[in-house]
Amino acid sequence: MSAGQRGLLTAGAVLLHGLLAIVVWHSSTIPDIPPEPAPLMVSLISNEVVQVAPPTPPVAEPPKPVPPKPVATPPKVQPTVVASNRAPAPQDMVVPAAPEPPAPTPPPVQAAQPTAPVATAPEPVTPQAPKVLPSSGVKPLVPAKPIYPPASLELGESGTVTMMLLLDEQGRLKDIQVTKSSGYPRLDRAAIAAERLARYAPYIEAGVPRSVYVPHSITFNLDER
Repeated sequence: MSAGQRGLLTAGAVLLHGLLAIVVWHSSTIPDIPPEPAPLMVSLISNEVVQVAPPTPPVAEPPKPVPPKPVATPPKVQPTVVASNRAPAPQDMVVPAAPEPPAPTPPPVQAAQPTAPVATAPEPVTPQAPKVLPSSGVKPLVPAKPIYPPASLELGESGTVTMMLLLDEQGRLKDIQVTKSSGYPRLDRAAIAAERLARYAPYIEAGVPRSVYVPHSITFNLDER
């Protein structure tokens, strides 16, 4: 190291020490700044210092039900009676109500008068059931005349047809039934046809004509045709 460099180092060191000495002196002369005090609340009653706490948020209370307001009834007004010496006017006089008339008494109940008997219609006379007579019980006015069927003649059919005749009050045929067949339908039909053309005298009983049943037979014989 040269002599010039050593001189510069020495001068720098001296200058640095001088600056440090100035800084130390200056810091000792600056007065200390006290710290900022905490907020205080002063009460007017006492001299005590109370530290104020941060306010808490209010809690919302539920609304209270409002009771219904009582309905005020109007006071009853008593009528004021004012005494007066004047005579009462007709409209001021109270007329007593007339008594109700007594209820009318019911008339005496009269005894029921006997009513005349009501004429009833005569009961209808039930017709008597037809009486069954023998074959000779009625007289034929127009006797039955059977016709032999030609087909029965060719086939040699013969026999007797027994029937039950129902005659009315005039002796006319009302109904006919075959009670015993001849065995051949053609002969049975021929006998019924002959009876429908016959006529009989009415049957009289105690002077009254009656409807009767009468049996009758018709015989078909090849030898007597």
